[in-house]
Amino acid sequence: MAKTTAATAAKTSSKKSTTTKKGTATKVKTETIRSWYDYPELYELGFLEETPTESLFLMNVFNKYVPFPVERVLETGCGSGRLICDMAKRGFAMTGLDLNPTSLDYCQAKLNKDGCRAELVVGDMTQFHFDKPFDAVVNAINTFRHLETEEAALAHLNCVADHLKPGGVFVLSLHLLPRGGDLWGTERWTAKTDDMSIYYALTVVETSMKTRLEKLRISMLVKKKEESFRLADHITLRIYTVDQLKSLLAKCPKLKIAGVHDFWYDIDSTQKLNSNACDTILVLQRV
Repeated sequence: MAKTTAATAAKTSSKKSTTTKKGTATKVKTETIRSWYDYPELYELGFLEETPTESLFLMNVFNKYVPFPVERVLETGCGSGRLICDMAKRGFAMTGLDLNPTSLDYCQAKLNKDGCRAELVVGDMTQFHFDKPFDAVVNAINTFRHLETEEAALAHLNCVADHLKPGGVFVLSLHLLPRGGDLWGTERWTAKTDDMSIYYALTVVETSMKTRLEKLRISMLVKKKEESFRLADHITLRIYTVDQLKSLLAKCPKLKIAGVHDFWYDIDSTQKLNSNACDTILVLQRV
């Protein structure tokens, strides 16, 4: 999931719930938080395993689609900076933009630890300005969908286009609603370290095709040797069908579709942007 903050305005509160481990009831505190992006270490672990694969895919995209060597890369909505840090290690001049200063502080600490450098900026991805253009811009899994209106989404596309060199690419990753797709459901996954296990659950709790918005509940059950606790948050994402996405892209003629891939991150496997598209990675080239 992605990353630029779009959390609910619900005030922080807590309630008690129970879970069972090996037949023994254990009290687990559930805290409703303002944003799971305020817990970048916990959030990041849920996506960290695929980061090297994503980075290698991005490098393959640059080699395949960009007619010049890619050096300067901007990630909009970079969150905890997992891609920023990994790409910086690979020698790219990275810039990260995000609304959440806590996430950027966490990213900076990781960069310092690894002896790497990147420019990190607190800012809105619908209106940003940098003096020098970029060779490539990245917006990772569903970050784009945090922009809840057509106006905000188009503003982001135009801002990206204005900051790309001609021939440079915008790599945009998002989930589309395929024809006959189910708006409801729960996705679960797990991440583990030597001293901690985190059980993630992402559940659609409200959806409207009229407003094209879906509200999701995010739950992180964190289990450590000394304690267990659950953090819960809600986010709102904009819904896109293929036709709706194509209509939006048509309003930004500075960017053209150069390639379509999916979340298998296989540069040799291209996809069609049709009504069956779901997990989609667009390569948009600056004309």
